[in-house]
Amino acid sequence: MISKQFIGIFSIVMLLSSCIGVNADMVLQANGSGSITLEYHVSQFLESLGKLDGNENWPLIPVGRADFERSVQRIDGLKLVSFATKKLDPDIVYTVKLEFSSLDVLVRFLDATGSRAVLTQEAGKTRLSLMLSSGQDIDPDLLSLFTSVSQPYSIALSLSAPNNATLSVSGDTDGASIVPSGRKVSFSAPLPAILKQSAGTTVDIQW
Repeated sequence: MISKQFIGIFSIVMLLSSCIGVNADMVLQANGSGSITLEYHVSQFLESLGKLDGNENWPLIPVGRADFERSVQRIDGLKLVSFATKKLDPDIVYTVKLEFSSLDVLVRFLDATGSRAVLTQEAGKTRLSLMLSSGQDIDPDLLSLFTSVSQPYSIALSLSAPNNATLSVSGDTDGASIVPSGRKVSFSAPLPAILKQSAGTTVDIQW
């Protein structure tokens, strides 16, 4: 049985993550190097929580310049090209561009644990699998709250490959916008639609 304490912590984490929108644009070269441009829309209310009790230098959401500088120091082959922030009510928008020397470097940046970003190569084809959500059996009342809070936000990703690519998505794609094939493939969906997927959502890109 799941403890009430766990449910409380899980609810807080889910609520906070429901206040963020993410856009990731990846561009690959034939040798596996490339760049990724990330844009985060973070609720100003959520961002302000990280400034309580004198913690201005340690924001709650790891999207600050220092966070990316630490990633660059930790991962060989990763370079921070640019970083910018601006206020766009009711959010703060963070835009960052990084360059990576190989696909392995990209995957390490996307997911250091190796469970949410998986790279496989077989028969001359490369596949990148990105787990956007793992799926949870959420109480209907909590799900309604998360859906309401996350309404303005979305998750979007695109990949420009050196040759033709294909993109597929697991689970229900209602409300999603998908470009499934071509030199540039993409997926975007409202965050509430992703949160509702009890089986989780994974995007597979192959080229």
